[in-house]
Amino acid sequence: MSVEHQHGPCDLPVDPLLGQPRMVADPRISITQASVVLGKSPAQVHRFIALGRLPRHGQPNNGRPLLLSEVVALRDKGEPIKLVPAARRLQCSLDDVRKLIADGKLPLVPGTKSLVYPADVKELAATSATNLPRKPQVPDGYVGTAAVAKRLGRSESYIRQMAADGRLPAMFVSGRWYFDPNRIDMIERARHAQAVRGVPIMRFD
Repeated sequence: MSVEHQHGPCDLPVDPLLGQPRMVADPRISITQASVVLGKSPAQVHRFIALGRLPRHGQPNNGRPLLLSEVVALRDKGEPIKLVPAARRLQCSLDDVRKLIADGKLPLVPGTKSLVYPADVKELAATSATNLPRKPQVPDGYVGTAAVAKRLGRSESYIRQMAADGRLPAMFVSGRWYFDPNRIDMIERARHAQAVRGVPIMRFD
């Protein structure tokens, strides 16, 4: 009469994430194990916990305070991105992204005021078009970055940075900045007048 073989821990396959057999479906793991899953240092994992990006479980002195599923979920969200790249991916304006955040449709990365997860942006972009802001159209007569840079005597990268920071009025459409020429005329005239009077040139901010 044969006796059914009892599988012990040593007979189970090694989980590549844990480096050891998985005894339960969603095991708790240590800070060190989480750092391996995330590709971060243990100090960064502690910081994620402090910022609320990773929930801690159990007693304060628990050696395995994190759930593997939550660590993997954080890893799969991707490295946080700024709002301008998020606007490009969603094909909407920066103001629309801020409205999505204010409405609770696009969560900010915990502990930040201007970062979002790529996975959340991708999920939002995959929803029906009616749930996303309507893509703005460039008004007739608006000019691009090169034209503004030439008129104001600045580099294109400087103009783009001023627009991204909200210090130069602009619209962001399909990955490009567009400017109201009337507003640029006002800025140009004000700077010229200040130069004539010998006062410090007006800053964009």
